[in-house]
Amino acid sequence: MPVRVLALCGFTQNSYIYSKQLGAIRKTCKDVEFVFLEPPVVVEKADLPWSSNLDQFGSNATTDEAAQTPETTPRAWWTTVNEQKTYKKFDETVAYLHDFLLKNEPFDGIMGFSQGAGMAAILSALLEKPNLHPNFPSEPALQKFKFAIFVGGFLPKAESHDFTPYFPLPASLPTLHVCGRNDTLITTERSQTLVDKCENSRVEIHEGGHYTPSKASWRHFFNAYINSFGPDGSNGDVPPVNSFGPSGANTPVNAKGGEGTPRAGTPSI
Repeated sequence: MPVRVLALCGFTQNSYIYSKQLGAIRKTCKDVEFVFLEPPVVVEKADLPWSSNLDQFGSNATTDEAAQTPETTPRAWWTTVNEQKTYKKFDETVAYLHDFLLKNEPFDGIMGFSQGAGMAAILSALLEKPNLHPNFPSEPALQKFKFAIFVGGFLPKAESHDFTPYFPLPASLPTLHVCGRNDTLITTERSQTLVDKCENSRVEIHEGGHYTPSKASWRHFFNAYINSFGPDGSNGDVPPVNSFGPSGANTPVNAKGGEGTPRAGTPSI
């Protein structure tokens, strides 16, 4: 049986865009089933008062409704107002995720990018302590994740919702935090806010910006890490990324790959 991973895209992306961005990683992870869930919230121009350039979020979607297709519609797990202090439609998203898991579990792990990483952290917490939110009941019981991967992630924080009881994530849940040293949208300092709220955390740094690294060393590292949670696996105890590089001991023969283009941005999400 393949390892099943629930994949949550970033703000203004969608399941199609995220699937494409993880294309090289998916090809390497031949024994992993990635399930890309479509966020329920459609992002409109009014939700982006600071900019209409979605490229900074790693998205090639458009807010031009006349030009939108299912593949280019920007989506989110929540939108913000009041200087990012209020999370809009968050409660509806929690109900949406509960319903999806009820119909489609089990998943071995979860992987999220940017806002999707923040949502993945919240969902992990909800599975650990289901009664945290009224839209995520404890019965029937849902299977907890064996691991969580947060890429360009951050600790969700809002005045409209108190996430204090959600964290820390327990030591029984291994978490992998992938951060870009040159990420100006979600800085390593901001990602550290989530790292600090995970009792079993591992941090791996890439030299780029706000994207999921996909050169050969990273592809094979992700493959080893995810598959380590399969039967008789090491549960995340795999060598560091650089050991899968061009001269690393764990590098597969003829491994090739390239990074995406680093993206930068300034608004808070």
